[in-house]
Amino acid sequence: MIQKLLAAAVLLLALPMGCGKPQDKKPSPAPRTVEGVKKPGEARTPYYLGLIEEYRTILAEDPHNFAALIGSGNAYYDSGEWKKAISMYEQALAIDPRNADVRADMGTAYLNLGMPDRAIAEYRLALQHEPGHLNARYNLGIVYANNKKDYAAAIRVWEEILKIAPNYPRADHIRAMIKALKTGKMKAAR
Repeated sequence: MIQKLLAAAVLLLALPMGCGKPQDKKPSPAPRTVEGVKKPGEARTPYYLGLIEEYRTILAEDPHNFAALIGSGNAYYDSGEWKKAISMYEQALAIDPRNADVRADMGTAYLNLGMPDRAIAEYRLALQHEPGHLNARYNLGIVYANNKKDYAAAIRVWEEILKIAPNYPRADHIRAMIKALKTGKMKAAR
């Protein structure tokens, strides 16, 4: 029972993670989070349909508007329309293929579509372009632990975060997940 509660607590703590980086000097579009799979059209707020329509209007006039492509992708993401989000992110990446934030967001959208291997590929590309992208690294650990059951890989990824940024906002959470994996408590509950 305690093992199941620990695993549930670890999973719940793992879900609300953003892909934005606290060390960024410039603001980026709203960060995406790994929150578990949602159904298409399952919006968290009622405003996304109007927002999507506004982005469509902008993109009809300027189909290469980078900010509108990302914003549209984020709005689709937030409304649970993963395929449409990915489509918009792909268009944004056609303009800037090295954008680690967009790559990480797209990875999370793939994860929400049940495609953990594709998510891993996107997180790795984000890290190739920006090795210090801590949330892409964090999300990579989540996929290794929760989807691939490769606990050693998850621990390695999270320990790298703690080396790179010991004061990372989720450092205590990472330490707790590493401890749970090392003690086998997470394995037993899964």
